[in-house]
Amino acid sequence: MSILKGKQKYWVLGASAGILVLAGGLCAILLSGKNAQIAQSPMNTPAYTSADATAMPQTNIAIGTPEVDLVAEQHRQEIEAIVIRNTMLPGTHIYGVDVGGMSREQAKAAVEEKLAKEPPVINLFLTDGVSTYSGAGLHIQPTATATAPAEEEEDDDAVDPALKAAEADTGADDEEPEGTPAPVETSEEPASIRFVLDVDGAVDIAFSLMRDNTLVYETFMAEVAQISNGRDITPAPIYDKPSVEGFVAALAQIIDVPAVNSKPDIDKETNALVFVSEVPGKGIDQPALIDAILQADPLSGDTIQIPITVLEPTTTREMLEGKYTRRGPGYTTSFSDSTKNRKYNIRFGADKINGTILKPGEVFSANDTLGKRTRKNGWKNAGAYEGGEVVQQAGGGVCQLSSTLYNAVLYADLEIVERRNHSMPVHYVMRGRDATINSVGNIIDFKFRNNTSGDIIILAYTEGNNLHMEIYGLPFETDEYDRIEIRTKQTGSQGIKTEYTYDDTKKETYKKTTSNGSKGYTVRTYKDYYKGDTLVKTDDLGLSVYKMFPKKVTVGTIPVETSSDSESTDG
Repeated sequence: MSILKGKQKYWVLGASAGILVLAGGLCAILLSGKNAQIAQSPMNTPAYTSADATAMPQTNIAIGTPEVDLVAEQHRQEIEAIVIRNTMLPGTHIYGVDVGGMSREQAKAAVEEKLAKEPPVINLFLTDGVSTYSGAGLHIQPTATATAPAEEEEDDDAVDPALKAAEADTGADDEEPEGTPAPVETSEEPASIRFVLDVDGAVDIAFSLMRDNTLVYETFMAEVAQISNGRDITPAPIYDKPSVEGFVAALAQIIDVPAVNSKPDIDKETNALVFVSEVPGKGIDQPALIDAILQADPLSGDTIQIPITVLEPTTTREMLEGKYTRRGPGYTTSFSDSTKNRKYNIRFGADKINGTILKPGEVFSANDTLGKRTRKNGWKNAGAYEGGEVVQQAGGGVCQLSSTLYNAVLYADLEIVERRNHSMPVHYVMRGRDATINSVGNIIDFKFRNNTSGDIIILAYTEGNNLHMEIYGLPFETDEYDRIEIRTKQTGSQGIKTEYTYDDTKKETYKKTTSNGSKGYTVRTYKDYYKGDTLVKTDDLGLSVYKMFPKKVTVGTIPVETSSDSESTDG
């Protein structure tokens, strides 16, 4: 303090002795070289200690002009010595490493050495309120690859009295396996959040401690003393943002539930068109979660609440009801003359087709929908025509499904992609209106495309011994016509020829018919468009060619000596 006597000031020293002891000690540690020179005042004023303060008599010392505040000058020099130092303050730690007295380069090397020995591990968790996930890794199991189909068999069927013979049902199956499942791949590496610690930034912060020489001396020195007791600086995390984005995307695969749109369906009990109600979904707000992670301390052990949003369906039941109608009259065929196994196959196959929904532009394939016809897949052996002969095939009868559907598709005015007539006429549809299928390597198929702007739904069901096919979708997208009729015109025919085979082990009176054969035909099919009763236009659907298959007869060649020795059998 100063006391005014006359025109001169007198300074009293003593009250600041304790702080000066602390300041003098710190300066002794910090000052070296040029700093030590700076520590001396221009007047070579010595630093004061508590011992000096005790030895000095507690009397006022009068100091003449010039008027100089010696204590303030010493405080300024002490602060300046700390501010301009080139090392870390004593007590400074970075990530638990004591870097007091170190230069910037030494401190960085010491911290990086520790990080190399003890790499930081992510300690961050995320929860959706049901499950908790670690930022250290998410394992996503990919879906198994679908089983590859094995080679398929041909089916070229028709209804005929000859097919009503007893069905061959040979107990054991010797068919090849359905196919070998492809191996399931495992995820290469779990999705995880990666980060590094900003050592350079932490060194900058540590080195910048107590560089403000405008602070009050007591406040400045109190802060220096507090640091000397230990202050740890944690390096800020620097996230690898792509890893955070990948982690959140992987988490979405686990948590997200897509919204389910309302869609048309078939009530298989009533065979009526119905609409499935929409179901909202849920999904992670990925941008918000990424931001939350980037702002979190990866070492804190904190748990982040995952932001979940409701995913609204884009198509509702209300939007669909009343929108779909039956396109055309559909088509019905009878299988009352079929064997029990063939009836089974038709009902079995109709159930596979029923309820099929085609999006705009999608193509229906009979072979793909019905699948491989084998007994292992649930099909039964039934009679079928193959090359003009009656054979037993698993799935015999499925061509009645494709042919009935073909007619329904024609009335629905959908685009035919692939259709082939049988090699010989069948009895459940008129000539020119059948569609055979073949499943050996998908060589022969029946396909059509949904060429409308809305979904197409197929109803396929049986009532008694009748097979019904109906097509539902949007109404015809034109007012040019309102109904379609199908007609056929026979353009040629070929009578049945007889082929003889001679058996040298039978008498010449022996005669046996092994195949009744079939007449050949050429038939052209037309699709007529009507507006009311007025024919608007006609499409030529092409020529169907049915081969003539000869009648096959086997006769004996051994001469007959007497009439009593004759024998004759005709199958």
